[in-house]
Amino acid sequence: MELIDSETFKQLPKKFKRIPPERVIKMLIMNKISFYIRKGTDYTEILYEGKRRMYIPYGGKFNKRKIHLFGTVKKNVLLFIKNNPFIEMPPIVKTTEYNYTYDCNDGTITGTDLDHAFWRIAYVKGYITKKTYDSGLEESAKELRLATLSVLGSEKIFEQYIKGELVRSIDLVKSNPHLQEVYKDIRYSCYYMMHEIKELLGVDFFCYKTDAVFYRDTEENRSIVHSYFEQRELLFKQLVYNSLDSFIIVD
Repeated sequence: MELIDSETFKQLPKKFKRIPPERVIKMLIMNKISFYIRKGTDYTEILYEGKRRMYIPYGGKFNKRKIHLFGTVKKNVLLFIKNNPFIEMPPIVKTTEYNYTYDCNDGTITGTDLDHAFWRIAYVKGYITKKTYDSGLEESAKELRLATLSVLGSEKIFEQYIKGELVRSIDLVKSNPHLQEVYKDIRYSCYYMMHEIKELLGVDFFCYKTDAVFYRDTEENRSIVHSYFEQRELLFKQLVYNSLDSFIIVD
């Protein structure tokens, strides 16, 4: 396979296969075929003989039927950026915060946990369409939908093999700071909402962790938290202590 550039890479026909990538790599090397390879966390991408193949190992986390969401999410976000070139970032706050002066002897602790937080925020903010959002809601797509957002704007570095021999690494897709800003905005927005709830709850706030907030269990506090999320079109579930170190869903 001759040296390819970023534009040629984008035009290669793409297909997903659920077979061990090691088998394909061994075949390519043994037959002294020229190819490019990039090993990801859950799939391996191989370019050879004018083809682009994504190999998903048996038992992998990703739902093969939903792999198309990688391309769909990117297209949605690029269209959003085209129509909304300026993204205003929320203030940066901690991803996790505790109230170390919280009185654990006063009442019980409850928690409110956002459902598919980053995915929902992406939809509410308009980064992805309703059709894309609905397509990613299957439980089997949980890991995949987060991955489609986290890889936005990331570079793609491949190892190039010529006639079965590794010769170098090559960056076929440059990083895109505009796409990266979108993922940052989604994350930072989630963290900042938790921070704002912390301020609303005051001394009744216990802690927040990424997309879940814990606080003294009163009707007023539940109302404060629920109203805050409902106003922002976010979905959530309520948690209560099942034991000293775990929570269960109650509604």
